[in-house]
Amino acid sequence: MTLRVLIKSLRLAIRTGKRFLFFVGIYAILMFWTAFTLDGLMEGTVNPLPVLVLLLAVGIVAFVYGLLISSYRKLQVATLRCLGWTSSDIKWLFIGELMLVCLVAGFIVLEVIIHYFGIGAYFEQDLWIFRAEAFLISFGVIVGMQFIGVLLAWRRMLKVRPMEALRKA
Repeated sequence: MTLRVLIKSLRLAIRTGKRFLFFVGIYAILMFWTAFTLDGLMEGTVNPLPVLVLLLAVGIVAFVYGLLISSYRKLQVATLRCLGWTSSDIKWLFIGELMLVCLVAGFIVLEVIIHYFGIGAYFEQDLWIFRAEAFLISFGVIVGMQFIGVLLAWRRMLKVRPMEALRKA
């Protein structure tokens, strides 16, 4: 059941179109910026204050994205609860959209890095952006903050009564 719900959430996320692409772009920029800043922090060339500001920005974006999902899908979730979906199924619906947004943003950042290194190899120059550890840490931090935002939105979605969907239909 969980895999089926996860696949359904991926399809729903792709159908949203502009909102999905907008947040993929935002998360790609945040991943790149976080990895670049963490690499500077690992080398000791960056003050820790920008890292804290960056983590705050990631947290705010994750929370706003969770609120957008919960307000956008309120009627859909109420309808699904009328059809017998459990709160666990609804949680997987949110997590599937989270996974898709974060994975696509991560692939975009990796694609940019691969092309950057390809250009450097073509011109026989040693180009450097950031360490792989910095990218993995930034990806983990962003996914973790996104989980917090989605779980807060999920708790908000559990308050939606199934009868609300029937009244609006």
